[in-house]
Amino acid sequence: MVQSLVISFDVSVSQRLPFFDNTLDIVHSMHVLSNWIPDAMLEFTLYDIYRVLRPGGLFWLDRFFCLGSQLNQTYVPMLDRVGFRNLRWNAGMKLDRGIDKNEWYFSALLEKPMT
Repeated sequence: MVQSLVISFDVSVSQRLPFFDNTLDIVHSMHVLSNWIPDAMLEFTLYDIYRVLRPGGLFWLDRFFCLGSQLNQTYVPMLDRVGFRNLRWNAGMKLDRGIDKNEWYFSALLEKPMT
């Protein structure tokens, strides 16, 4: 019998996650991690998420907001540096303030590799 436990909690992006290394099956972030976080702090947070995931664990990054120019120049390379494997990626323009703002949301399902 497989048992699972879901824990919902809020933690500041400036603090380490309160879990041991390689212990979580999934981490879900929705509308929290976005371009408002300074790049160095965001990368620290991504490395910390990577740290607490077990090998094969999933990081579901949901509704990450950024400008179009930031998507491929900043955030894709950042996620690659951390070491996640991309399982699924969806991006779409945010149009409520107009197409000329070039604002985007993306969601990604990322995996911590087994090796």
